[in-house]
Amino acid sequence: MNVAPILQRLPNWRAPLISLLVVAAAGCQSVERVVAAPTPNPALASRSACQKADAMWNDKMMPSRYAQLPALSSPGFLDLLNLISGHFALKALTTQGDELEAGRSKLIHAFGAEARLRLVINPAAADSYTGIFHSGAPCVIGRFSLATKPAQDTSIPGLALKIFIDGDQPSVNLLLMHSIDEQTGHNYFAQTFSNILLAPRAFAKRMLTSGFERSAVQFGAKDPNPGRLTLENLASIQVNGRRIANPHTPYQIFFRPTAPARALMQGASAADDFRLKLAGLPVGQAVYEIYTLAEGDSPGNASVLGQLVLTAPVVSSRYGDETLYFQHNMARQ
Repeated sequence: MNVAPILQRLPNWRAPLISLLVVAAAGCQSVERVVAAPTPNPALASRSACQKADAMWNDKMMPSRYAQLPALSSPGFLDLLNLISGHFALKALTTQGDELEAGRSKLIHAFGAEARLRLVINPAAADSYTGIFHSGAPCVIGRFSLATKPAQDTSIPGLALKIFIDGDQPSVNLLLMHSIDEQTGHNYFAQTFSNILLAPRAFAKRMLTSGFERSAVQFGAKDPNPGRLTLENLASIQVNGRRIANPHTPYQIFFRPTAPARALMQGASAADDFRLKLAGLPVGQAVYEIYTLAEGDSPGNASVLGQLVLTAPVVSSRYGDETLYFQHNMARQ
């Protein structure tokens, strides 16, 4: 797979404040203080990864499905003030758990659709990396979202994955986008997603990105670039909870939409609610083909890792919009 086009393409600047902040807010919460890691929960010690996913899906997601979808909206002025604060970015990096704290809300990526998925690793690629990248994951909950209400001709899609781990271990999360900037059109599956994004060009974006970078330095990130989220958290643990002492991690990962996924939303417009379109994905279909790249390699050398397969119908729920949380990942020094 040649992924050079997505590394070269940077859309025009059209939404100065909102679109920049998606790099720090896919599923994040408003902020006040940095929260310490949760204490061990004895009730989870005997639960498998799939039992945890079942509990979230059956007990929280499904009962809160919308009878009527809420209208898509954009952040307000006060939300934007919160987004540009350094505390917001720091909290996104340090807060663990699967749910937003009580009283907090999503500032952007506020509306989305949730899915049960399976991460399938190609047998030929299983020995290339460690942890989740070696074993795959049978029980994943994902969230398809837009950073803000789509414009007439553009949209900003993003994907967040929550991979559950056996026993009293926190989930590991993977956040992916195509660009901080808008893409042309409204086909959610038009572009390849990655954990590494191009740097913004506009002054306002660069200024706000530097604020996130300062928070990352305070966090102690090895690489404070806000457009580069680490994959070490997935390579360092297996679904069974075993830690990997010397993880082998891909530098970059690409989620390339499959042809059926792209076709599902071909010709979509701003008038089409992406959540309704996503509900048409057939169970059992591979939604993304996954590729990886080692640091320093040419984009043309990306190798196949596996697929992300849908295992239950896509739904939209109040729990997903108001409670479900995905932690951002940056490796500490």
